[in-house]
Amino acid sequence: MGGSNPAGKGRLRFGCHDFLNSQPLIRPLLNGTVEPPFEIVLDSPARLADMLKEGGLDLAFIPAVEYASIPGLRIVPGFSIAARGDVKTVLMHSKKPVGEISSVAADERSRTSVALLKLLFRGFFKRDVAFVAAGEPADAVLVIGDDAFSVSRAERVVYDLAGEWLAFTGKPFVFSVLCVADGVNADEAITALKKSKEIGVKMTDEICGAKGIPAAIGREVCEDYVRRRIRYDLAPADVEGLKLFFQLARRHGVIEREPPLRFYP
Repeated sequence: MGGSNPAGKGRLRFGCHDFLNSQPLIRPLLNGTVEPPFEIVLDSPARLADMLKEGGLDLAFIPAVEYASIPGLRIVPGFSIAARGDVKTVLMHSKKPVGEISSVAADERSRTSVALLKLLFRGFFKRDVAFVAAGEPADAVLVIGDDAFSVSRAERVVYDLAGEWLAFTGKPFVFSVLCVADGVNADEAITALKKSKEIGVKMTDEICGAKGIPAAIGREVCEDYVRRRIRYDLAPADVEGLKLFFQLARRHGVIEREPPLRFYP
């Protein structure tokens, strides 16, 4: 696998999802505060991973689990979408206590969330459950992204997957990493992304007051989420959590191999 723009040739293509949790990373690029030295592609996390794998993107925020299955990627230090404890946007809503669940309808837009849920069941809840497509009848449903703020919790048991991971492991959980394809010189792109993040994490007022933020979220919830729930810097503790996730996911058959972590450059 190689990037679509080898080092120094042409305009790079950068991909990111457009959920609320990405706004502190990309809002300055989208509104012109920071001039992007690349083309920006917005899509679902799963689709971004597919495009990076196929060479349609040169660098992208992808579900962390995809790093284990896509060869020829390097992780960019200093960027993540991670959480230490309840994250509020990766939830399992259930009609039953976890010990009685036999089926889960999974939203496949974020493959890391699906992988984490499978790992929790196999490695920690000790339950053998069937995973079915979103919308199919099931005892529980995985809800991710901004939709998680608006789904009714009435008569449901709600499990926050990042909170469950912390309770079992004591580690933060990394949902998304920024990856660069081998053969791509992303220095200029990363400089712009660093500047965007530096500005964006201070733009909570604009992000949480912007039109288009779902009314179900509300300003107070939005500010708590953006400022305190999400970890954007891939700190050493996050790297340790990522390593442990890969190790346990391999042990319990969620992924085929435990990948070595390769960092850009």
